Amino acid sequence: MGPFDLSCQGSHKTDIALLQKRDVAAARPLSVGMREWNTMTHTVLKVGGSLIEVASNLVAYLSAAHVDALVVPGGGSFAQTVRRYGDRVDDATAHWMAILAMNQYGFYLGTSGATLVEDLRALVPGICILLPFRILYERDPLPHSWEVTSDSIASWVAYELHADLVIATDVDGIFSAKGMISRIAADELTSPTCVDAFLPQLLEKYSLNCTVVNGCHFERVIAAIQQRSTIGTKIIGRK
Repeated sequence: MGPFDLSCQGSHKTDIALLQKRDVAAARPLSVGMREWNTMTHTVLKVGGSLIEVASNLVAYLSAAHVDALVVPGGGSFAQTVRRYGDRVDDATAHWMAILAMNQYGFYLGTSGATLVEDLRALVPGICILLPFRILYERDPLPHSWEVTSDSIASWVAYELHADLVIATDVDGIFSAKGMISRIAADELTSPTCVDAFLPQLLEKYSLNCTVVNGCHFERVIAAIQQRSTIGTKIIGRK
């Protein structure tokens, strides 16, 4: 296990404290400024709801390691509440409720001390966390469907920012019957995987590649952001 390699079962709460160089007990103020896009941030990092037990520590760890990324939160247990009552409302209503669930997860991740933003022009160096509801409600760029989850939303954000895309989830990557796949074309993803069903066609449409890594291992997330070799799956949409 490397210095940044912390498993979901490991003593990450103790280890993370050793890396913190500032108080992360409270989130920084919400930033809604109208500045130009900060070119220091070249990666959009989707942090899945499946990582909720370690996600705040992951974000704090990335901040302490001086990594630059814009975090797009998943929906997690917050979105599951929407699914529970989704059959009582129309698709559009369920869509916006689910994106509001992403905002809730974003505020939860903000306890790491990272900067919360609602505007893609308000980014600052380091780790920012996107509260996506406002910009998505204004732009409405994606279908209103349960096939469109935070994976697809993160790909749209990466496209808008001309950024790389990393998806951190609770598995090592995409698997076939023969084991984990290290590299696969987006148009070859024809069966259910750990990413949402709409993502492959968006990667092709946006000519965007995506790296899927296990967010329980913090070192892998950093390596993917820095475009270094690591355990995971690269999905190729750029031909």
